[in-house]
Amino acid sequence: MAGIGFELRQHLQKESYTDLFRAYLVAGVVGSGPWLISICSLLLINFWGHAYSRDPEAITQFSATVTHLMATSLVVSGLVQLLFTRYVADRIFQKNADAIVPNLFGVLLLTVIGTGTLGSLVSLLLFPEGGHLAFRALLVTGFVLLCNTWVLTVLFSGMKAYRSVVVIFLGGYTVTVGASLALASYGAGGYLAGFCLGHGLMFFCMLVMVLRQYPSQRFIAFDFLNKKRVFPELALTGCLFNAAIWADKFIFWWNPVTSEPLIGPIRYSVVYDIPIFVAYLSIIPGMAVFFVRIETDFAESYELYYTAVRQGETLNELRRLRNGLVEAARAGIYDIFRIQGLAVAVLLLIGSKVLNLFRIPPFYLYLFRIDVVGVGFQVVLLGLFTILFYLDYRKLVLYMCAFFLVANVVLSLVSLHLGPRFYGFGFAVAVALTSVLTLGLLSRKLDRLDYETFMR
Repeated sequence: MAGIGFELRQHLQKESYTDLFRAYLVAGVVGSGPWLISICSLLLINFWGHAYSRDPEAITQFSATVTHLMATSLVVSGLVQLLFTRYVADRIFQKNADAIVPNLFGVLLLTVIGTGTLGSLVSLLLFPEGGHLAFRALLVTGFVLLCNTWVLTVLFSGMKAYRSVVVIFLGGYTVTVGASLALASYGAGGYLAGFCLGHGLMFFCMLVMVLRQYPSQRFIAFDFLNKKRVFPELALTGCLFNAAIWADKFIFWWNPVTSEPLIGPIRYSVVYDIPIFVAYLSIIPGMAVFFVRIETDFAESYELYYTAVRQGETLNELRRLRNGLVEAARAGIYDIFRIQGLAVAVLLLIGSKVLNLFRIPPFYLYLFRIDVVGVGFQVVLLGLFTILFYLDYRKLVLYMCAFFLVANVVLSLVSLHLGPRFYGFGFAVAVALTSVLTLGLLSRKLDRLDYETFMR
């Protein structure tokens, strides 16, 4: 529970505006840094390609290919992300860190075999005219690298090594941008080669850091698949949550009215893609508050309460600590609502200037505003899910992810049927409904926390 939470607490205890700003700045960077770095890097490559490249079509093919790779890799690797992170957390709690690295190699081996086979089949069957052999090989390489990188990234988050993730992402995407632009003369394949080079560097840097942190005498193990140590609902949750986030994008990609073909099955939605990714830059304020509140007040209250439970404290003491935990959870969610809501309001007012900054045509403004609202609710939902995971309500999170996926699919299809004025509402309404429903369920669980802690 120490790590970044301890650093944030040091800044907050100094009671000056400078240290308060520094605490939220650190939280914003570690919370949304990797996502921010990846988006800005790809926007930079896209801007350079369209402004200076002799083949702007190649940059469009590259951007769409990378977007599809990220989407599919997140959904597929979601099957092992949370499941393996929970295994690692349990081993750390049991002071059995020697088991981490052997099982990490085990999960990486299975990921490489599974994603490599899947990627190869897709590249052979669905890309009959999708470029030469080098492009297909890079496509599979990028997919495998991304799946393994997400596993390590979530593992680092579970280890509270947020700062290391940000530094590695910054270095990796610096290489990605430089290598992609240097290889631009080779077309979409050259850009993709630069992308693979940067992510390969990120993967090996994270792997080396884990090996240094948790040395072990064993090489490989598959204990994380032991029925007594595995939680299948976590595998489904990771997959469904990522599928829910990307469902509306796939629907707009697969619809011939709102997209156009590029390479093989890869399609690009001129109407839908640009505003949603720029809207994700608005998560910084909400993620900053999320980290400050969850990693300081709530994490400390959580540790105090469950330590008292394990040590057999009196009922009065447990109730006092329970009240502190509930208050910290509710205050954290309220602050996320308040700050992210303020960020959404500001972006709704200055949306045209934001689009102009990225040289995006003003006709995207309407959809951009809808996406900003949807992304704001997604930050709130992430906070709610995190608290539920702390309290070990795994099945409840699974049910909410399934609801989110179904709602996003159904409402996005409805928005397509209703016409352009309703584009984006599917995602926004789905994540808003899921957030409100999850908030009500979390509130009920907090009211019954003592009972459920001892009786579940």
